[in-house]
Amino acid sequence: MVKVGGEVDAFCTKCELTLAHTVHAVVAGRPIKVECNTCHGVHRYRGSIGATSSARAAPKGEKAVRARPEVVGFETLLAGKDQARARPYSPKETYAVDDVVDHALFGRGFVSAVRDGGKLEITFRADVKLLIHGRA
Repeated sequence: MVKVGGEVDAFCTKCELTLAHTVHAVVAGRPIKVECNTCHGVHRYRGSIGATSSARAAPKGEKAVRARPEVVGFETLLAGKDQARARPYSPKETYAVDDVVDHALFGRGFVSAVRDGGKLEITFRADVKLLIHGRA
């Protein structure tokens, strides 16, 4: 499943290569806006050089209809979380998915995944970070 802050392979218009990109926006489970991890150029997602258009084929005499995707940004994702219960990040605390945290360096974010071994994926405005938790 592709999510904001995750990585996908995409065609970079600046590098003119298919490279790893960080996802900035997702609609209906598909990346829409990505940032090249090599040149840091931000652009629309392009799966590969020969990617086909998402427009449906129109019968003869009709125009093709292309649905305009709705871009979901960080602020919208964060607005759906309980920000009143935000806690300062500490590696000694234990967190769960959707917990809102305030980090001294990265700012406000939310827990997007809990991994084995006491690790968390926290989505911040600029990046997704892998941090530790539950260390006594």
